[in-house]
Amino acid sequence: LERRIAAMLLHRLVLLLLLDGATSFVPSSLNSLVAVSTKSRRPSSGKIFAAVDQDVSQSSGTASTTSAESSNNNPFASFDYHAHWYPVIWAQDLILNEPTKVTVFDVDYVVAKISDTEVICLEDRCPHKAAALSEGRVTSTGNFQCAYHGWAFDGKNGECVDIPQIASTREDPDASSTKTSKKKIPSRSCAQAVPAQIFQHMVWLFPGGNLEQALQAPPPPSVPEYDLGFQMSPAVRDMPVDWPILVSNICDPDHGLFAHQAKPFDMYSASPEFPMQVTEDFPNSGKGYVIKSKVDASDKLLEVDQTWRDDTKQQKKVKKQHEQKQKGDAPWATSSLFLPNHLQLKRVDKSTNTTNFVSIFYICPVGVGRSRFMSAGLAKKAPPRWMTKLFLDNFLDQDTYLLATQQKFILEQEAKDVKEIMSQSNSGPSSSFDPLTATMQTRRNMFCLCSPTERFGAKIEQFWDSTLLKSPNRIPRLLQLQSAGAFASTPSREFVLDRKAQNLDIVPDSQDVVRNCKRISFAGKFLGIAALVTKFALKSTTPQRNAALALTCGASFLASWAAKKVEKEYHYKYTDEMRRKDMNKIPKDIWVDK
Repeated sequence: LERRIAAMLLHRLVLLLLLDGATSFVPSSLNSLVAVSTKSRRPSSGKIFAAVDQDVSQSSGTASTTSAESSNNNPFASFDYHAHWYPVIWAQDLILNEPTKVTVFDVDYVVAKISDTEVICLEDRCPHKAAALSEGRVTSTGNFQCAYHGWAFDGKNGECVDIPQIASTREDPDASSTKTSKKKIPSRSCAQAVPAQIFQHMVWLFPGGNLEQALQAPPPPSVPEYDLGFQMSPAVRDMPVDWPILVSNICDPDHGLFAHQAKPFDMYSASPEFPMQVTEDFPNSGKGYVIKSKVDASDKLLEVDQTWRDDTKQQKKVKKQHEQKQKGDAPWATSSLFLPNHLQLKRVDKSTNTTNFVSIFYICPVGVGRSRFMSAGLAKKAPPRWMTKLFLDNFLDQDTYLLATQQKFILEQEAKDVKEIMSQSNSGPSSSFDPLTATMQTRRNMFCLCSPTERFGAKIEQFWDSTLLKSPNRIPRLLQLQSAGAFASTPSREFVLDRKAQNLDIVPDSQDVVRNCKRISFAGKFLGIAALVTKFALKSTTPQRNAALALTCGASFLASWAAKKVEKEYHYKYTDEMRRKDMNKIPKDIWVDK
């Protein structure tokens, strides 16, 4: 009994020491994550939201910080989702003069590329009878024409320029003598124009206002390496995953070792020996939010794992890395997040402040439970797009289903929290609920963040709790989905990881690859069979001819097989069996079982 009591006291002492070195995520604080007592770490919900014990914020914008803190001590009180440009599609994925539907915040828009540098955009709703304009066409004069009754609209200002049923809408000099000339286009016939532009190969929309407001807003985030001649290999995939969940996932390097078994992620993580430096900025008078981090690009968890393994080769690697640390040769691993939709990852040389490769991510907030993932690798020389896609799809499949399993819990709890906030606000004589000022504590109460790396992630989750209620259309759509039982279970793996619906159906380049694969597959089979028939049909052949026919046959069937294999990569692939194989790699290469 005495030994048990001593062991219990020792366990509690260790626990107190660990908790004393942690900090709690406090939404009302901007410049630090304050330390928490063991009592405050036991909320009634039984959940803990904690982060590491270091100051996470060294704000780089003093003036804008004051502005952001002015309302109810909420650092994100001034953040405005309507004051931002949103990425919707790679410009090269738009066919010239073809209408294409995109969605932002559960609102559909129709965009068209009318030149290599210009796009036009309207809400995807004809004012005549509410049919989708994306089902129509772009006229030779550069207007959107509705497929239902032929009404046409100027894509730059939404003005209705042609109603076929009213002849006078056309500029006909002889029309003044007809009765129809007195008929004018109704004022209600104009469509809703949306500012749009192509910037650094991406199509951006400004759904928060008119052209004047768009010009006053900050431009889309810029990637400096584009101007240095870096080449890119773009990728895109639509996901049935809530866009805040996806952004948080991309900004979480700790998951890379385990979900992807990808060792380079460890360079972006932090440890007590290599703490992460985090800075924040609130540009545009607090309407924006930029958070950046940097840490030594060295192995952290992998180094610990290597010291546990009885492997001479691994031990030499640990020794070499220690020598590199002493010299300070490791570059910075940097992350720059421009909320709500853009992230840049780089490894930067400490002396020259340059990099040879940049990973960029654009997240389009399609709607509640939906997002469009767009990314590119920037380098001095980029691989073909189809090759990048083959690697990236396998990579995304490894954790996208995990995000779907998160989603049902997060969105269900968020919907409950919204109902509770609205109920409390409406309990008085008059309703006081205002989504522009209301905040939640959904993620604070649900998550337990305690890794040194999560000094970065904790601020992102704080941002979501503080701003999502004022995200356009989120509250009604969230409650609608909850009422429909959308969060009752996780969708099937086949649905969540359906590459055809998420890429092939929306990307012309992918469709070209699959079409060419089918041609190569058919041609390879045909030539292979022809070579076989020729070989056996000839009664007398030379050894050289036999060798040539055999080579032709083998190469043809090999090409057919390879083309078929590439084609399969554009369809559902990542089965539960593949997941189990990936999990078995963890103790072998990442984190030894102890």
